[in-house]
Amino acid sequence: MPATHLDQDANNTLSVPSLVTDEGGHPTVESGGVTTTSTASSSSTTKTMIVTTTTTHDVHHSLSTSTLAPSSPLTLTPSSSSNSIAISSSSSSSSFASTSDSKQACESHVQERSATTFAATTSGTSSLSSQISAHKYTNSSSSSSSSSNSNNKLSTLLSPILRQLTPEWKAALLVCLRSYGIGYVFAAAPKLIKTLIGFLTNPRRAAKGQFVLWALIKALVQVGVEGFSAKRDGMSMLLLLSLGGHRVLELVLTRGMKKAVVHHHHLQQQQQKQQKQPLRPKEGAKKVQWQEVELEKDLQQRITTLSSFVSSAVAILFMHRKRPRHATIDYTLFAVVRALDVMGHMAVEKKWGPSWLENYGSVLVFQLACTEIMFAWLYEPERLPGPYAFWITRMSRMDARLLQMLRGIRKGEVLFGPGQSAAQPATQALLTGLCNDLKLPESWGSLDRENLTCCLVHQGIAESCEAHGAFRWFQGFFVSSGIYLPVHLLPALLSPKAFLKRLVEDPVNTSMATLLATARSSAFLATYISLVWYGICMWRSRIMPLVSAITGRRYPGHVVDYVYGPILGSALCGLSVLIEKKHRRAEMALYVLPRALFSLGSRVLQGKLSRRVERMAEALMFALSMSVLLTGMRWEASLVRPSMRGILGWILGGQRSTKSQQQKLEPKKAESAEKDEIATTQ
Repeated sequence: MPATHLDQDANNTLSVPSLVTDEGGHPTVESGGVTTTSTASSSSTTKTMIVTTTTTHDVHHSLSTSTLAPSSPLTLTPSSSSNSIAISSSSSSSSFASTSDSKQACESHVQERSATTFAATTSGTSSLSSQISAHKYTNSSSSSSSSSNSNNKLSTLLSPILRQLTPEWKAALLVCLRSYGIGYVFAAAPKLIKTLIGFLTNPRRAAKGQFVLWALIKALVQVGVEGFSAKRDGMSMLLLLSLGGHRVLELVLTRGMKKAVVHHHHLQQQQQKQQKQPLRPKEGAKKVQWQEVELEKDLQQRITTLSSFVSSAVAILFMHRKRPRHATIDYTLFAVVRALDVMGHMAVEKKWGPSWLENYGSVLVFQLACTEIMFAWLYEPERLPGPYAFWITRMSRMDARLLQMLRGIRKGEVLFGPGQSAAQPATQALLTGLCNDLKLPESWGSLDRENLTCCLVHQGIAESCEAHGAFRWFQGFFVSSGIYLPVHLLPALLSPKAFLKRLVEDPVNTSMATLLATARSSAFLATYISLVWYGICMWRSRIMPLVSAITGRRYPGHVVDYVYGPILGSALCGLSVLIEKKHRRAEMALYVLPRALFSLGSRVLQGKLSRRVERMAEALMFALSMSVLLTGMRWEASLVRPSMRGILGWILGGQRSTKSQQQKLEPKKAESAEKDEIATTQ
């Protein structure tokens, strides 16, 4: 039987048919979608079925397999209504004799055909209803699971991509995620802590008239969202482009270089064939794949250096484009200092300089950096970061009026000698007020004197410079103890179980180790403060009187208190780092060096370079420094300081690989050692 085709409607629904009879008593199957009528006449036998339906492919298949008429060919004719097909089956008319026998035979034939059609239609209808119910059940189950499929849509899209990635590309993707995550933490964590402290200390002021809890939630969400913005804080994007981009670009360059090597190898084979030179059997039969190529170590190091340089340059230029009004010099100086540290380790390892640099090189760097920092704080504090300058002011406990007088002396605005009190009334009123607040004689602050007495410089604490220095040391020690004790207890707070275990096993040594570390750090900072004070006093009370005695001249106060005394105090304070342990000296030198470089650079290059040249020079410095740091991390990890090696090893995934390589090499070393022992015994 030919297949019957049914049109599909957009509604995709079908109602269940019902069985009725027409006016002539003929059986009819009616439905909202299907109507089938069977008729018979005396002159001819004709059966017509008009099917108007909107169904699916499944219903079409069930109807096509049902038997509508065992005889008579089918003809397909379109009906008058839309979306309908008229299916008619006719038999050729037969002329019977006028006798009653032939007429009765014709009527019996028609009744047999009608019964057959009705049975076929009923069976087709039952099959149709079963397909309808199955279709409805499928739709309901698919609609119930649509929500879960939408939730898993992202994982479904990413899973085939992740399966096709090689292990190297998966590792590069992890580097990108880690670098972005650690940058986000560095950018958002300080702001979150500052917001929480603001709400805890003064909730009404922080809430600004709103409900405190709601204002806190809004502030925390705002800080969290701003951490993702490259315009607000681009630390995450900077690390993503520099570290993640370095790993991706390194893979691309390595693959391209391997393919170039394979292409060069094929060209050599072709040239040998053209020259009719004999080839080895293995070389002629096996085709080299680029995955099998092993590049030389020197070439791999160059690829690492190039990829890190390009990615870092792109990262810093991206920051300049996205954040034109925000300075990125802090990031650049940090990278420069870390690159200098790697080069310093290389110089020590290869013995490029004198042997004393290994032990005292960090002391020299710290002393030079502190000289620049303290000199800038005394005379030009705007060259230092605001919080850092404020911290130095709070720890020094120097009166602001003394600082103002020192700055005036350097600028030539404050002079000492007869008649200067009347010539400089503002400065004289400043020193008079200082004497009154310290309950000292006003004559000690007179500009008519040759210079200020040391007791006024000591702020009335003691007349002797040595006693004043000792007082500053003890004062700084107790203040510093409150700062460094939480710092040395931080490991115990991060891992309380391990600390409590050590405390229970050996309480005396554990407690003494923490207290001694706190005392050492506090003594360092106290010595730093006292040496600044004593350096200034030493120049005023010890060195300048000796110079006067040698030259026979008396120097006025604006000559005595010129920049040389503060420079001496700034240089001496750097020697306090000798109190700290050796590994701590280098860390502290790396901490102060970026600030010193920033101050020195702004002092030397201020107004001499255009903005564009400064940005290009900064990008070049950042790219070169990151290339040195990442190349050392990749190929000579021992040159990188452990603190930096730990965080970079986690981001770049280098620690796991080194550990696995060591585990692989250990059995080989053991086997080689056994072979050597056997050889020696034989």
